[in-house]
Amino acid sequence: MYPIATDLKVVNNQLDSYLPIRNKNNDVNWQFVTSLVLSYALKRKIEPYDPDQFREDCKAHMHELLGEPAFWSVLERIYFFSQDIFSVSPLFLLFHAQFVGEKIIAGSTADKRLGTLFSNLMGDFSLTYPIQDRLNFIEQQMMNKLNEKIKLLGKGPFPEEQSYLPYMAVCFRSDLEFLAEHPQYLLQELTNTLRLYAFSWCAQLALNLDNWRDGEPQSKSLFFILDSEKVSSERDKIKSFGYKWFAGQSEKLFPILSALEVLQIKGKKKRPLWQVYQDCSSCSDTSNQVLDDINDYIQRFISKEERDLLARDRATNLESAFKQLLSVAVEQFQGKKTDRATVNRKHINELETQICADFIQVRGRAGKVLVLNQDRLLLLTNLTVGKNDKLRLHELLRGFIWITSQYKRWWRFMNVWEM
Repeated sequence: MYPIATDLKVVNNQLDSYLPIRNKNNDVNWQFVTSLVLSYALKRKIEPYDPDQFREDCKAHMHELLGEPAFWSVLERIYFFSQDIFSVSPLFLLFHAQFVGEKIIAGSTADKRLGTLFSNLMGDFSLTYPIQDRLNFIEQQMMNKLNEKIKLLGKGPFPEEQSYLPYMAVCFRSDLEFLAEHPQYLLQELTNTLRLYAFSWCAQLALNLDNWRDGEPQSKSLFFILDSEKVSSERDKIKSFGYKWFAGQSEKLFPILSALEVLQIKGKKKRPLWQVYQDCSSCSDTSNQVLDDINDYIQRFISKEERDLLARDRATNLESAFKQLLSVAVEQFQGKKTDRATVNRKHINELETQICADFIQVRGRAGKVLVLNQDRLLLLTNLTVGKNDKLRLHELLRGFIWITSQYKRWWRFMNVWEM
């Protein structure tokens, strides 16, 4: 199969994969996203079922079961007046994202883009159903009524993409499995875990953009401080490999990923840039044609009729052609007063506002820095310890912290703080 689209057309910059943010309309309902992810992980769904109707069904069931109608008012106050029913079991969260067939019937486009991100992190992975809750007699009866409405979810509504960051997909599946073994902790922390992964995905994607020649991406160091700490001028890692590094790399996200869209084969699963380059390099019988096609595209792209960029000689090999392609993709956004520069800046602002806001603080003369609060630090610790009943101290350190004479680093899919 030819490794790229056969007809490379110069069109307006479009982004349809890998980044869950666009230049506007990115408000996220995390309750809805959490329900969506849980549905996909369990391969289960609720088709249209109003919570008020569920309450009436429970009322009728309890009247029949207990034979004391007056007792229902007590149960109603306990479980329904304050919405505490949604704290009984993770399965009750499925109410927040309902389906008709395989189609989601609510939620914004931004919510569904995040659903696509997490579904592709999961891939073929799924959690064991039912989740093993510890419910009392009354709660189990309510769960029985809910189970009558829970149906099998098929393939799901999300487009398939090859994972850009396979190492993060491995971590995500492992963490979901751990959370599912502790249903109350899953209820408490699934949303926070998803917010953490959404930020981590965008950050690691940005940091790995330039490494497309190296094959499958690896975790990149990114330095945080605790939100209770002060920032001093001596903390070089925070300055060099913290917010500024992430912000600089995030400026390339929209340009490079929109260039990648041009190369994607219509109707096929989306591939990351590093995979497209590998596929082109391994097709020895068509490599010259691929090189010619990319060169022709670049020449059209930089022409006065299109982007009007500086002239370039045709590349003589695939690596140079890819370098040129990505270079001109970024260069078109560099005129600070142009409409394209404004569009790119909007993407960056939306990313920081909607996905990264909880991880960024302004610290006086130090400017913006990446931070973790103690709750997220505890969540990361629990996820790292995972299923282990016991860990020796050195095993715990090896699992999530490196210590050197210069700095201490949290290792998972990014590194956290500097001494």
